[in-house]
Amino acid sequence: MPGVLPLSLRAAVSLALRANLGHIDAEQEHAQSRAARVRALSALLPQIGIQTTEEYRNLVSDTLGVPKLGLPHTISAFNYQTAHVTYQQKMVDIQALREVKAATREVEASEAGQEDARNVVVLASVSSYLLVAASQTRLETARAQLATAVATADLLRSRVGREVSPEIDHIRSQVARRSAELRVKLASTVLEKDKLALTRIIGLPIEQEFRLSDGLSYHDSPSEPLSDLLAAAAEKRQDLKAAKARFDTAEQAVKAASAQRLPTFDVRANAGETGVTYGNPYRDYEVEGKVSLPVFTGRRIQSDVDAAKAILARRRAELADIKARATYDVRTAVLDLDAAETSVEVSLQNQALAREGLRQAQSRFDVGVSNTVDLIQAEQTLAEAEDNRIASVYAHQLAKLMLIRAMGTAEQDYIHYMGVQ
Repeated sequence: MPGVLPLSLRAAVSLALRANLGHIDAEQEHAQSRAARVRALSALLPQIGIQTTEEYRNLVSDTLGVPKLGLPHTISAFNYQTAHVTYQQKMVDIQALREVKAATREVEASEAGQEDARNVVVLASVSSYLLVAASQTRLETARAQLATAVATADLLRSRVGREVSPEIDHIRSQVARRSAELRVKLASTVLEKDKLALTRIIGLPIEQEFRLSDGLSYHDSPSEPLSDLLAAAAEKRQDLKAAKARFDTAEQAVKAASAQRLPTFDVRANAGETGVTYGNPYRDYEVEGKVSLPVFTGRRIQSDVDAAKAILARRRAELADIKARATYDVRTAVLDLDAAETSVEVSLQNQALAREGLRQAQSRFDVGVSNTVDLIQAEQTLAEAEDNRIASVYAHQLAKLMLIRAMGTAEQDYIHYMGVQ
């Protein structure tokens, strides 16, 4: 779009869910699993077709065992035409039935994996958005500090010119000004790099200029008991649902491999017309029933069963690991959130104290009680306090984001937890 695009947090997440490669990959994997289920199901459904043939051939009568009947050795070329409808179906095939059930569970696993991929995309896009917002706030703060440093340098240059202050005060103010200019330059560079990273995540063109319409701000965390958070994670985490479905898939695969030892019953039939031409046909039909029972397969079936059991054991271990990881993620996210809240409180207090310290340093400098060292140190202390406040607010927002990711509700709850109106 021409000009500067206003970008809200909602819009950024919406763009990411449409354009992020991770989500696209998950969608296509889900489509592949659905196709695999349809293919497995087709093995149990009737297979109906139409076929027509026209055949030209001759017949060697000796092959019929009638050379003494006075028939010629070769009957000359003749032709006939056929048109048939064919029907084929597995009437009893336990292995195919188990494979359909396994494919169905795999579809459920891929669907849960797709939802988990959406939550990951939300996590990546929101965290990148918050990082840009933090960098934007740092740049604004650095520019305000530069304006203060410029004003202080101008004041001291005037005082030195009037021989009210020594030359060293002007030199110190120039050093502080240059440092403030460097901070602005570095903050601007970091902001541009963070914006580029955000465009890559949400799918904006690299050349698109944009500005954030939702800034970085502090909002209290919703207070919920740890037991409720753990219950929500057990119920809503999509990676846990996917692991359970894959475990069920592996169980069905073991049963399908074992079912190869059972008999199968197939039916085949065709009906139609055969004649010298399609205009002079004779009706004919054929029905065939086949029962198959493996007797000796050289331990092929046993090897298939053993391989399926090995996959089942792996899926069981993965499920147990993801259950433990869900609990670990929630507990660590709660601890990080508590620490981030304390950090925000301390940073706000330090910021207030630094502002008061700067005010007193300016007052003391104005009446000639202190020199520029105290004034510049007070300005630097305030700059550090501002930077710590920004970092702590960003860490607090990120901790809330990690908590809803640990619960598996990032897509549903990010607006509420981030405090976006």
